[in-house]
Amino acid sequence: MKKIFLAILFVCTAFLVNAGIKLDPAKSYTVVYPVKPTVQERYAARLLAEYLSKMTKTTISAKREDRADGNLISVGNTDLAKEAGFTKKLRLQGYSVDVKGKNVFIRGGHPGPLNGVISFMQEDLGFRYYAEPQGEIPAGKDPGLVVIPDLSNKALEVTARSYTPPFEARELLYNYAHKSNPEAVMFLRLAPLSYLSYLPEESGGVENSNLFVHTYYELIPAKKYYATHPEYFSLLNGKRVKQTAHMGSVCYTHPEIPKLMAEYVRNLIKKTPNARYFSISCNDGSTTACECENCKPLIKKHGLPGVQLMIANKVAELLVKDYPDIRLTTLVYGHGKLHTGGITAHPNVVLFLAPIGSRYNNVMMLVPLPDNPQINKNIDDCFKSCDNVYFWDYLETDDMPYPSFDQFAKSVKLLAEKDITGYFADCSNGGKSLTPLKKWVYSQLLWNPDQDIEKLIPEFVNAFYGKAAPEMLEYIALIRKAWNRFAAARKAAGDGVSLIYSADEISRMTAIFERALKKTEKDPVHYGRIAREYIPLLRLKLSANPTVIGVENYKTLLAKAKSLAKYVPARATMKRSKWVGKWEKKLAWSSRAADPAEYSRNTVTVWKPLAAGRLAAHLDDKAAAKGRAARHIGKKPWGIQWYYTEFIEYLTPGKVYVIRLRARAEQKTLREKGKMFDMRAHHHGNEKLNRSQPLLFGTFDKAKDSTGKYRIFVLGKLIVKNPQSTGMFWMNSLVNRDEGVWYERLELIPLDEYKEKEPVPDKLIVL
Repeated sequence: MKKIFLAILFVCTAFLVNAGIKLDPAKSYTVVYPVKPTVQERYAARLLAEYLSKMTKTTISAKREDRADGNLISVGNTDLAKEAGFTKKLRLQGYSVDVKGKNVFIRGGHPGPLNGVISFMQEDLGFRYYAEPQGEIPAGKDPGLVVIPDLSNKALEVTARSYTPPFEARELLYNYAHKSNPEAVMFLRLAPLSYLSYLPEESGGVENSNLFVHTYYELIPAKKYYATHPEYFSLLNGKRVKQTAHMGSVCYTHPEIPKLMAEYVRNLIKKTPNARYFSISCNDGSTTACECENCKPLIKKHGLPGVQLMIANKVAELLVKDYPDIRLTTLVYGHGKLHTGGITAHPNVVLFLAPIGSRYNNVMMLVPLPDNPQINKNIDDCFKSCDNVYFWDYLETDDMPYPSFDQFAKSVKLLAEKDITGYFADCSNGGKSLTPLKKWVYSQLLWNPDQDIEKLIPEFVNAFYGKAAPEMLEYIALIRKAWNRFAAARKAAGDGVSLIYSADEISRMTAIFERALKKTEKDPVHYGRIAREYIPLLRLKLSANPTVIGVENYKTLLAKAKSLAKYVPARATMKRSKWVGKWEKKLAWSSRAADPAEYSRNTVTVWKPLAAGRLAAHLDDKAAAKGRAARHIGKKPWGIQWYYTEFIEYLTPGKVYVIRLRARAEQKTLREKGKMFDMRAHHHGNEKLNRSQPLLFGTFDKAKDSTGKYRIFVLGKLIVKNPQSTGMFWMNSLVNRDEGVWYERLELIPLDEYKEKEPVPDKLIVL
């Protein structure tokens, strides 16, 4: 067994061990496995023997059952278990613990008894795996936390039971690195299906394949097939399109497509024989339709998810004879609704519901799923076509203190009640707010949603934060109280409510962290853990405009953040997203001299919007002030996006700004009049506000456009009410498809500094 634990605590476990059948002393037992064990049976038995040895402070062996006698703990489908009458088949991921005489029997459903062994260690023996080690920290490593109880003078006490978790797939991306620690995945009883989490290779678990999501472009690569078989690819605007990870699709009705996909999967299985999860799913983009004469009516009838399900069904039919336990997932994603229309999923096909439009924003991710009627309808619609539905949850993206505890507990319970069979959380893979706590608590709830979060949170905090545990409990209670206020206000007012911390709450949180740091200043491990949780609060405070909170105050906050950054792992979001550099850039902007290229010193300018692939691109342009601009193809929405995160932190809340855009039209025939483009505000998580926002637009002017130069469009006004708002201005280009609109820059000019005679349209965007 790989040794990774650097901090091992031996504690009395009277408060952890379930009441059950009292047996002989734990140190008198031998662990046994079948004469012809599976990989997992042998691994699980040796794992249990290793940790029982640590618990009893003696040597406990793992042996073949025919080579052991005395008191036995049987792991797997041994002959001893069969002779004792324990032969009932167990469900996928489930386990049983049974007792006969003085012997204990631990068995498991596919893929084996590993979950049973870990549950026995945790629920009967008092073992805890709270957090994995964290390396690559400039100030030193964090050893993680494993609690190994002292059973050296204790009898074995066992509760006979069987249990199957509601979710056969369970994955959380709460890490301070790109990928999860394999032993943490194992001890937290997760069952991953992506390429971001793995069980230990030697554990005999189900292996992941690289075909996790958005796989059409990999299954049918354009590089291999387009030149000789363009008909394999989707028809868009009269042309077969080379698909990429973010553009295009396959032709859904071409008979060769399922065959080629099945052959690709078959070859993957040859390379990774234990792999069983494979995704047959659309690319990640908005252009996944096919307009050919065969596909078009089917898409109209069944929706894009429906025709994608049809392909997955055909692939399953080609593979299931050789691989009866295979799982093929196909997405129900942001590309239209699933219309059943008589389509029923193959038994080996899983509908993977990813309700990105109803979930992926920093507000709706705080709303419990029982309070989201659209997602509930999506779930019910999926079950009309498929008995096996996985849920792709968008759980967390925000950088500030993020109290998702109550939301998660309510949501996971609902999913279990609705018979969702798999759960994947797309969350803060890189570590943000309370990552270790959430990873442990949420793993426990995925295993058993009926557990009490009010017991789980203090158990972890008291074990993990040492002397600062009271402060951390106070902090968690404070942010949960803010969540309760948000939840109550949202129920009363609808979706126009965001989570906003008051100045008093921010002040109290700051005082809590300062006390916690003071308590742990001579303890680098616990000090580092507090530092990593302080960073999101400092991130919230540093999101303010330096001129609003005071430049000197901002410098002090930035210095504090820098001092704590040395306790943050190298792969953490703070480091990879270069937060410190962004804060320094904002501070420099607030103290800079006037830029001749900008309208005024306090004008906020965005020179480079996001240009969505195949819809827009950043290109060289001699007419642009800096030699480059973003070209947006005609008749395309969403191709140009000005994200609020690019400018909102530079704006002063409550101040009114003029929205100006410098753009030019690329026209084959100059227009006299009409709309060239329009701009729409999209605020994440606030559909009510989105519906009330005015449409901004720019119009043609033949005389001005004939020069080919950039010109100014004064579009309206802007005011910021919530500095934490997330979303974007997105552009809709209204020229012809063979033309384009070029955007040089977006300017936000304080109204009190705006001196032009040209009137500003009476249209106000509220963020």
